[in-house]
Amino acid sequence: MPRILGLNPLAVLAAGIAFWMVGALFYGMLFADLWMGLWGSTDADIATMEEQMALSMGGGFIQCLLFAGCLGFALKALKADGLTSHIKWAVFLWAGFVLLAQAYGTIYALQPVLLLVLDGTHTLTGFVVMAALLTVLDTVAVKD
Repeated sequence: MPRILGLNPLAVLAAGIAFWMVGALFYGMLFADLWMGLWGSTDADIATMEEQMALSMGGGFIQCLLFAGCLGFALKALKADGLTSHIKWAVFLWAGFVLLAQAYGTIYALQPVLLLVLDGTHTLTGFVVMAALLTVLDTVAVKD
């Protein structure tokens, strides 16, 4: 299998798909009503979202693939070794970059703290799943 930036593209693809599926589970099944309520979505907002669903899902899928590739590359650069190390680094990267970036909405736009908790839990779960898949599917996908 040819590598891109030292990564196995199939492992990155699987990790990206898994992250996308975590989002579908969180926002499509488990916490859809809570999430919409925290955003203060109206019936008109929901109708607009439904009209743009294909574009949103496609964009979100590409974003998940980019997250998976960047996480894989970061783990490679950090010389993480083994499943435990990958997960620890993924949690550290999530906390240091993703969660802090998500917190801007709570700090400056006065979004509900529960929205940060929900979105943060989603991205943390996604990062752990991606790190595990990048490791398990191809243990050299994130190593030289």
